[in-house]
Amino acid sequence: MIDRLLAGEASRAGLLMLAALGAYLWIFVPYLPSSGAHWGHDYALHLPNLLAGYFWFQQNGLLAAPWFSPAQCAGVPFLADLNVAYYSLPQWATFAVGPVGAIHLTFVLFAVFGAVGCFMLLRGPFAATPWAAATAAVLFLYSGFFTYRMLVGHLTFHPITLTPWLAWALLAVRAHVWQTMLSICAAALMFAYMFHAGMVHAIPPVAIAVAVILLLHGQLQGHRRGPWLVFASAVLLSLALGAQRLGAALALLQQFPRDEYALPGFPSLLAEVRVVLLSLFWRPPDELARPLLSVNLPLDRHEWEYGLGPAAALLLLAGAVRAAKGIRWAASAWLATVAIVVALALPLALNWHQPAWHAFLKSQPLLGSSSTLVRWYVLYVPLVALWAGLAFDAVFPAAPWRARAAIAIAAATLAWNWTADRSYYTAQTYDPGVMQRAWQAVNTGAPVPAVTHLSVRVDKASHLAVPLDRNDDMARGYSQLVCYQPMFGYGLERLRYGELRPGPALAELPDGTLNLKNPACYVFPAANACAPGDHFRREQREEATHFLRYQPYAFQRPVSQTLADVVTLAALLLIFAALAVAAVLAWQRRLSA
Repeated sequence: MIDRLLAGEASRAGLLMLAALGAYLWIFVPYLPSSGAHWGHDYALHLPNLLAGYFWFQQNGLLAAPWFSPAQCAGVPFLADLNVAYYSLPQWATFAVGPVGAIHLTFVLFAVFGAVGCFMLLRGPFAATPWAAATAAVLFLYSGFFTYRMLVGHLTFHPITLTPWLAWALLAVRAHVWQTMLSICAAALMFAYMFHAGMVHAIPPVAIAVAVILLLHGQLQGHRRGPWLVFASAVLLSLALGAQRLGAALALLQQFPRDEYALPGFPSLLAEVRVVLLSLFWRPPDELARPLLSVNLPLDRHEWEYGLGPAAALLLLAGAVRAAKGIRWAASAWLATVAIVVALALPLALNWHQPAWHAFLKSQPLLGSSSTLVRWYVLYVPLVALWAGLAFDAVFPAAPWRARAAIAIAAATLAWNWTADRSYYTAQTYDPGVMQRAWQAVNTGAPVPAVTHLSVRVDKASHLAVPLDRNDDMARGYSQLVCYQPMFGYGLERLRYGELRPGPALAELPDGTLNLKNPACYVFPAANACAPGDHFRREQREEATHFLRYQPYAFQRPVSQTLADVVTLAALLLIFAALAVAAVLAWQRRLSA
């Protein structure tokens, strides 16, 4: 009887989640219309990259690694560019439905992944009631980071919704060896996916958030070594899965470290805490409310969208009051509590601006190549959703009240989002139509448009123009010289133009080179006996021709990169072997049961 009651309660909570998801899509999908110049500005970078990846796939198949692309800046690294998401759902979906359909599919699926993952995390390892889990799932679904990053075009952040699944995989009960193997493989694949999708700068806060979830679970249900061993194993395996790309990216960063941008920060921790609380539980603060120092690049509204809404804040406050009355930590638990506090303080510390501290941060790997660290605030989003769900059960212990409370919180969260001012997103002006039509042409049998010329845009007065959609020139067989390419700096400060000029890409220049960059020189200059920014030479015309057709060409890789390639291949084989062994062990156990 109790099992049937619980099953019925879980079903009703699932219906609440389904209704919340329907409302979510109804509110937000219209900001990614099928046509018209209303898409977020950063899709001007990512949709041409998706189309370039599709052209490569058409020419070479799925197994060939896309090392370089001729689609912009007269030739650029592709696999080494951490803004490229070739091994990701958006790219694979582009193969089938084009870039517009791929973005729609990614938006919907990863929103669902996030909500379901949060529900599973609460219901499984944390043993929360269905209504508490559904409440946490709704709050996580409507949180601003994933939603508004997708609307503005920050495609590389879409794997953020895998965070609850990561924690779930690490905390899942593992009674048998094959279950442990599956947990390690699942967590490693999720970490590797985040890296290959380009979410590089958000992986550390995600990993720390997952570590905090493990610590919190230990505080509530007893600390175990198992989840931490699986965590460590998954991280190591994910590094192996990403070794090929990581090696290329590190080689590129040696030439283009992107350390020229100062890190913006708050002059006082009190001012920062105020902004973070507004961003998490209220509306994103406007520019006047953010007293930032050293702002080199604009931090627009989307950089402050983290909100889970005031309902989450009220739940946390009520839960804190309840917990304060009865909480009793064992002496051994205080070390974990200190670790949690330190982890929560880390994003605040990284965005506190003091000259000596700033200089230290800029000297560190990864942090030094960042232009902002405010994205570390995403660490709080899954934790707030989790804690709100746990607080729900503490605040509403009586079963009859849980359904009403969950429905009320979901309705309040929906209304809060429905009434938000989204004029900033309505005013976005990128038109994905050119990229979609180019995909449709090739998909229906037209040849891949090889790059034939280097282009620039000019206005009516023949002055140089840099419109948002300039990378779209690739659809007509042009490689835009003044491209949108952050790897060379947001103002192309590090792009070495040299003798490049608008005109035929294979034209010979006076120095005996072609009017085309050899991108291998950007990544592996020593191995190819060239310098970053060097052109294809006259005698390399055949290689340049292959390159312009989105085909591979001969170039040399250093021993370190060859080793990285082997490590990634070995990791993939290990994953397949581990899954096969796990399947066999599970089958044998089922037969013997």
